[in-house]
Amino acid sequence: MQLHTFIKSGLLFGMVLAFAVSNQSLAQTPAKNDVIVKRDSSRIQALITQMSYEKINYRDLGTADSAKSYIYLDNVARVILKTGKIINVRDSVLVGHVPPDSIGQYADMANLPKDKFEKSVVMANSDQLRDKYRYHHDRSLDGKTGAIVFTSFAAATLVSGIIIAGSGTSPDNKTIGNSLAIAGPVVGVGLGLIGFRNYKFHSKKAEKVKTELLRRNQSLSTLTISPNLDPFNKSGRLTLRMSF
Repeated sequence: MQLHTFIKSGLLFGMVLAFAVSNQSLAQTPAKNDVIVKRDSSRIQALITQMSYEKINYRDLGTADSAKSYIYLDNVARVILKTGKIINVRDSVLVGHVPPDSIGQYADMANLPKDKFEKSVVMANSDQLRDKYRYHHDRSLDGKTGAIVFTSFAAATLVSGIIIAGSGTSPDNKTIGNSLAIAGPVVGVGLGLIGFRNYKFHSKKAEKVKTELLRRNQSLSTLTISPNLDPFNKSGRLTLRMSF
């Protein structure tokens, strides 16, 4: 009887111990993403790309395309990294930081544009406008580069196809050459037109943002010197950054 009771007690103790060890292991398992805990206790599921003394740059995993965004540290209580490390920032930043100008400061609220993009431009603060300008400026350059590359590809395949078709007497040469001379330019010109369309689309938006910044007497570029914290490598650095 005593042996039976001892075995049952040992078995029960083993189960409790296994459960405790399992819970401890789960508690120490790194999360799949970083979490930004705001001062109002709301949370942002994020992939943090950079932290500075002023703000956190991150990708918002709560959106379908993981959009790039940022948040000023005076709105953040703490950061929980996916490694499990917790960074408390509530008491380490100056409360009340505001951007150089506020959202909607330059907008005529009684006559807001009907176009969604134009409305977002006049309602944005100048820091946000610089981000918009940089985004559309870079995308327009990508489109322009794509248009040049694919147009060059179309021309190259046309010339190559003609040369191959005209070389030798083999029917295969004519088949391959003619196919290359037709398919290459079709594909190249098609992709080149898409690139050119993207160039025009984004350059037009970049120009609207530039015009709004000039209307506010704000520069397109900002020069900042700031210390940066790399939470992943546990290192710091002083950064000189020009944004435009």
